[in-house]
Amino acid sequence: MNASTSHLGDTQAKPPIHSLLIKMVQTMVLAVLGLLFWPLYAVGRQIWHRPPNGVHWVQVKRYLRLMWSVQPPPPGLSRRARVWLTLSILQKLLLTPLAGLAWLLDELLYGNALNETAVVAPLFVISGGRSGSTQMTRYLEADPALTAPNLLQCMFPYLWLWRLAPRTIGRMVTAETVRARIKAMVPPELLERHDLEPFKADTFDGALYAAHLNPMALYLGPDVSAREFNFAAFVPEERPWMEDAVVQLVDRLGRKQRLFVGDATTGKPRRLFIKGHFLCAADALERHYPDAVFLTLVRDPASRLQSGINYLRVNPSDPGLGPPPWAWLSATLQQTESDYCRIEQAWYSRTDDAQRCVVRFADFVADLEGTMQHVYHQCLNQAQLPPHIPRTHPPRDRKNYTVNRSLAELGIDAEQVRAQLADYVAWCQSDKQEEMLP
Repeated sequence: MNASTSHLGDTQAKPPIHSLLIKMVQTMVLAVLGLLFWPLYAVGRQIWHRPPNGVHWVQVKRYLRLMWSVQPPPPGLSRRARVWLTLSILQKLLLTPLAGLAWLLDELLYGNALNETAVVAPLFVISGGRSGSTQMTRYLEADPALTAPNLLQCMFPYLWLWRLAPRTIGRMVTAETVRARIKAMVPPELLERHDLEPFKADTFDGALYAAHLNPMALYLGPDVSAREFNFAAFVPEERPWMEDAVVQLVDRLGRKQRLFVGDATTGKPRRLFIKGHFLCAADALERHYPDAVFLTLVRDPASRLQSGINYLRVNPSDPGLGPPPWAWLSATLQQTESDYCRIEQAWYSRTDDAQRCVVRFADFVADLEGTMQHVYHQCLNQAQLPPHIPRTHPPRDRKNYTVNRSLAELGIDAEQVRAQLADYVAWCQSDKQEEMLP
C-alpha cells in the first residue's frame, strides 16, 4: 500500500540550539548521578531479576547505529535532530538504574506477598488502535469484580509509591490538580481524540514503550518505524527478551494491583484486566496464562487508518522534535495496520483452547446493551448484565477535530485499503450495521 504523500510539505525537525544545550547538560548530570545508582542496580539484578521497565543495552546499541546511518526520505533527518535523539537515547539508558531500583524496591518490600498473590483468568483487551477499546475499558473498569491498573500506575509500576503517595504528596495535592496538570502537558488536539484520565485504565502499550526506545523510530523514516513501532510483531532480534519483559511487566503489575486494591466486596479475588494493542505479545501471554480470556474490537480498516494517522500526528513521541511528517506516518501506518489486521484476524480466529472473543465496532456503536451482554457472557461467564453498564452510550462529540486529514488528503485510496484487506473487512462486518468511513 503506497501513498502519494510528497505534497504534504513537512520540514526537517530542528530543535532550538538552547534546548539542545540544556539537554546536553541534563545528560551530563544524569551520567554523574548514575555513578551512585549503577552499582546498587547491578547488585539488585543479581539478587532478584532484571527489571522489565528499563531499556535493554542491545536495543540501545542498535538505535545508536540507526540514528547515524539511516537516510530517511524527504524531509529527511537533520544533524541537529540526530544529536537530539542520540541524547534522548543516552538519557533513557542513564535513567535505567533509577527506574530499575524503584522496581526492585517492591521485590525487597513485598516480594513474598507478590509471589503469593495469584493472577487468575485475566482478561486482556488486545485490540487495534482507534477501535473503541478505550470506551470498552471505561465500562469494564467500573465493575467492582474487576480491577485494572490506571494510567499512572502503568507509567510508575511501583507498589511502594502507590501506597506512599496518598500519605505524602496526596495530602497536599488533590487528584483533580494532578489531572489538570497532566492534561495541561498534553496537546489539546490529542485531548479531542483521546479521553485522557490518569486515574483510569488506559492503553498499556504507553507504559511498555515508554520504558524502551521504539517510539523514537517514528523519527527515523517509514521503513524503520514500520518495523520498530509495530504492535503486531516484535522486531525479530528483540523478540525473546521483549516477550519476557512484557510477560514479567504484566504479571508483576497485575499482582501489585491485586495486592493494592484487595478483594471485591463479595470476598472473591478481583479479576485483573489490561487493555492495549500489544498483539505482538499475545502468544507469550497465552502461554503464561492458559486460563486468560482475550477480547478484541474490530473496525473497518480504512476508518482506523485515518484515525490512527491523525492520532499519531497530534501525539508526538518527542515534543522537542514535534510531530513526525505526515508522509512518514501515512506510509508507516499503512504497513503496520495491514500487518495488525492480518495477524489479528488469524490470531482471534484460532480454534485452540484459548478463550477469544470478537466484538464488531458497528455492533458496539449501534447496540451497546446487546454487545456488553455478549462480552459478559463470553469473557466473564455472567448471564446477567451488571447494572453499572449503561444501555446506551453517553453523548460524545468526536467529529469537530482541529486536526483531521482525510485519507484522500493523505494520498491514500480508502477503497484500495479495503480491497487489499477484503477478508478482514468481511470479518468486521456486522449483520446489524456496516460502518462506513466518515
